[in-house]
Amino acid sequence: MMPRIGPEQVPGGSFEELYDLHFDAVNRYLRYRISSSWDADDLTAAVFLKALENFHKYRGDAPFAVWLFRIAHNAYVDYLRGRRERPFRERLFLEGERFFSGSAQSSPEEELLQDEEVRLLRDMLGRLPPEQRDVVSLRYAGELRFGQIAQVLGKTEPAVRMIHYRALKALRNEYFSKGEGGERIARKNHSVGRTMQQG
Repeated sequence: MMPRIGPEQVPGGSFEELYDLHFDAVNRYLRYRISSSWDADDLTAAVFLKALENFHKYRGDAPFAVWLFRIAHNAYVDYLRGRRERPFRERLFLEGERFFSGSAQSSPEEELLQDEEVRLLRDMLGRLPPEQRDVVSLRYAGELRFGQIAQVLGKTEPAVRMIHYRALKALRNEYFSKGEGGERIARKNHSVGRTMQQG
């Protein structure tokens, strides 16, 4: 059990309650950024440990999600630095994890299709400039609003919205440049595409 801290100390109540509220979004964000689910899960634990250790420093100047995702984003950057400093090793196979929805029972054929779609999405996202990847992942995996993303990344909200627009334009162009496969993914994720356009 996480230690309970009085609700008067932070909007939203105790650290335990905040942990329960934000764990899935932080874990989804890190799994979205990191191909190894084991590394992502380890990093999620490290993020919440650091948040717990520094919880007494949280003053409520920004929403708790912004404060927490700053920790998560910095942990991800440190993770990438650590990988660059270590000798290169082949990455493990890409796992078929769903980025924009929770897990559900599906047939082997559906899981294979999802694996292919996830692989294609990873490839396309990996070709975006780093700041576009940051914005897209915080928006859709972290489920943060544009204003919150701006606070996490230290940018203005209009700048974040422009980065987001450019990223979606690049992704949309690449979807359709893939021919039938891209169109199939675009159709399958039609609701996600509409959400992106409305964002």
